Amino acid sequence: MGIRNLQIAMLVVAAFGSNLFGGLSSEIQETCSLSLSQMSNIMSLSQAANLISFLLLPLLVRQFGPYPLMIFGIVGSGLGLLGMGMSRTAYVFGFAFLFNTLMGYFYSTSNFTVLVRSDPKKIRTTVPLAHLTWSLASVASGFYISLIKDDHWYRGYYQIAFVYAVMVVLFLFSASRAKKIPQMFSDTSERKPFIHSFSLLKTKNFRLFFLYLILFNAVEYCCTVYTLLFLQKNLGASAKQIGLALSLMYLGSTLSRVFVIPIVRKSGTPFPLLQLLSALSVFSILALSLGSSLIVAFSAMVVIGFSFGALNPASQIVEIMCWPQEMDQIANLHSISMVLGRMVLPSLFGVVSLYFSLQGGLVFLSLCMIFASFFLFLFKRLQSSYC
Repeated sequence: MGIRNLQIAMLVVAAFGSNLFGGLSSEIQETCSLSLSQMSNIMSLSQAANLISFLLLPLLVRQFGPYPLMIFGIVGSGLGLLGMGMSRTAYVFGFAFLFNTLMGYFYSTSNFTVLVRSDPKKIRTTVPLAHLTWSLASVASGFYISLIKDDHWYRGYYQIAFVYAVMVVLFLFSASRAKKIPQMFSDTSERKPFIHSFSLLKTKNFRLFFLYLILFNAVEYCCTVYTLLFLQKNLGASAKQIGLALSLMYLGSTLSRVFVIPIVRKSGTPFPLLQLLSALSVFSILALSLGSSLIVAFSAMVVIGFSFGALNPASQIVEIMCWPQEMDQIANLHSISMVLGRMVLPSLFGVVSLYFSLQGGLVFLSLCMIFASFFLFLFKRLQSSYC
């Protein structure tokens, strides 16, 4: 099996592993005696771990190269999943969750570099295929979670950790082929000063778009966990219904990526899409929070998934259009934007839900998307001349 095929297979495994926490959050809370506030704080702290990974990544890539760092990330992430499954207290689970996040960042970032370098001629098809693979695997993970969502929930973590170990062995066997590809085991390219990765923040137009990225990424992150918790706590959804809801959300995301992004590429402007999907996310989250039946909730989950599914790819098209000469910096800042909002918003959600309810927390998320849409509107006014 070639390196590219191994990476696609690993994306499937990683999608299953990343969705365990959201789908099993209620069981984890009960087993580890985790309050909603504690769980929210763990989610926020995990983004601080991502920030540490982001700062360490350039040094580690320069020292070891992306392929060894990718394997290192898979090993560490698998150990983190194993630790999460073995956890029976809030502190142990929190440590395992943070370790999984820290190491998972090394895998996901290095994986993209390896994916590009393993077959540069097919990059235009490989990257979209990777996004689609993740979405389809996430849909399937919902059905898997519905089968393990009981008192023995931890077995799911054990099983996925074992598959991680198998993938590590397969990647190690493929190391000889990876050595034949330039810059897989070393990075000799010229590097700009670290401070250059933030110079775009000096410009007002990018700051507005940066705020939009921070907010929508943070809200999307919260929707993968708290919507499922809302279904179980407020609407009495069963284990299979929670798994179905997760699958429906990722089904919507998959449909968004399959049908919408090619249209945007042909039309040449992603702004109408970003504005439409951002508005749609506001109404779909509100519909979920106000819904009193599972039928309404399931419909809302599909629309929520559809709303967020194309936002990241479409926003990257905006970045390419507006700052084509700063792609290295854009990639760094795009990653940081995903970290910053996720550091803060889950904790704020926990506070709002504590003083009001889970329903109030979802309304708060919809308000955040209204602010995000406002920042996008201001950015569009400044960029209308050449974007």
